[in-house]
Amino acid sequence: MEPRIQYAKAEDGTNIALWTLGEGSPLVYMAGGPWHHIELWDVPECRSWYERLARDHMLVRYDVRGTGSSDRDVEDHSLDAQVSDLEAVVDRLGLTKFDLMAATDAGPVAISYAARHPKKVARLALWCSWARTADLASPRIQALASLINQDWELMTDTCAQMVFGWSEGEVGQRAADRMRQAVTPGAATAALAAARRIDVTASLAKVASPTLVLHRSDVAWFPNGIAQGLASAIPDSRLTLLDGESTAPYVGDTEAAATALLEFLEEQPKGAAGAEMGRPASDVQQGTPRVAGLTSREVEVLRLVAAGRTNKEIADDLVLSVRTVERHVQNVYGKIGARRRAVATAYALTRGIV
Repeated sequence: MEPRIQYAKAEDGTNIALWTLGEGSPLVYMAGGPWHHIELWDVPECRSWYERLARDHMLVRYDVRGTGSSDRDVEDHSLDAQVSDLEAVVDRLGLTKFDLMAATDAGPVAISYAARHPKKVARLALWCSWARTADLASPRIQALASLINQDWELMTDTCAQMVFGWSEGEVGQRAADRMRQAVTPGAATAALAAARRIDVTASLAKVASPTLVLHRSDVAWFPNGIAQGLASAIPDSRLTLLDGESTAPYVGDTEAAATALLEFLEEQPKGAAGAEMGRPASDVQQGTPRVAGLTSREVEVLRLVAAGRTNKEIADDLVLSVRTVERHVQNVYGKIGARRRAVATAYALTRGIV
């Protein structure tokens, strides 16, 4: 069953199509440009990725202006217009504070939004992204862009293969077919022209949110140095390089990508309060008990340890790998000063974590 489409109205009147999936703290997931229609619900690998992210979060996705179910007949594809679209989505859902993930072209938009709205973004994750589009200039990218008005089918096929990696032919073909249905050559040309002018390097130092820069190290058209420069310019940021050639997180070693992202999102933002994250306070339910020094996920793990669950059982319950659970258990032991399960269980019982 597909998620239900809703609409938000941007400042210039453009209708932006959006949907949500799951419950919990909100995660707004952006994939920018007309190329984002390679990330669609009816691509099975992508749907599994969305469902994974929605297990512990309310996942929010929306169609970029000029594409998909959003208004198609638009002229303004500028950075400000795209930031306005995100603002409209956030306002439509009544989000007071949320995690923000941006993939590829959406990165500059997310960076600009986070710099303009520092109190809104709890954590920022940037996937295979950049701050200045000109940094990606290469003969390969220029050749791809020139195909838009010459051979639209060849262009979309090539774009999908570049994104997914050349070993993923079937996935890329499905995605290319969907992209041709969701975007016109005219919209792609206008969006690409606007993207060439985007440069948010001056905003990097203004991003106050803890930031994770995720990058696949073997992407032929995307130098690792761009990701390294991005991480070094954002004050509270870290860089994680993953193996692989695909800029689609749900292709290749998806488990490594999901683990890196979700562990980052589990961290409690500095100075965060229980009702700050998500919808307005009146809509927020009481959540997991807070214990000094432990993240919400670590409290969940501690509760299950105290219930006598094995690491394998905890992994099954929380849909995590056993290795991730083992790491959480060791982190919990270190923070509460326990060396064995009996001590951790006693700690949990005396603090109402049962």
